[in-house]
Amino acid sequence: MPHIRVRGMSFETLESISESLIESLADITDTPNSHFTLEYQAASYLVAGGSSPAYPFFEIVWFNRGGDVKAKIAAYIDDLVRPLIVTGQDITVMFHDTKGADYFENAEHF
Repeated sequence: MPHIRVRGMSFETLESISESLIESLADITDTPNSHFTLEYQAASYLVAGGSSPAYPFFEIVWFNRGGDVKAKIAAYIDDLVRPLIVTGQDITVMFHDTKGADYFENAEHF
């Protein structure tokens, strides 16, 4: 834990930044990089009337590390991904804070 889900970009692009992404987030959060999981999600975006271009969307599920850390992570992801996408395209980073009471690993509560 943290678990990062990514959609709206190609697998190859995500794979090309995966090492620096995990290493940097591990550094920002002072968490071993082996605690991170990175999940690629293939997705199609639709709006009224049909398909829509995808945009990078990062969901981070974790134990809350505070607003300052969230802001640093969002800025880092934006800086890392921005050169890889179309100018003016959005990049979304969303955090889902997990409470210890809601987390089980191997059927054990933490």
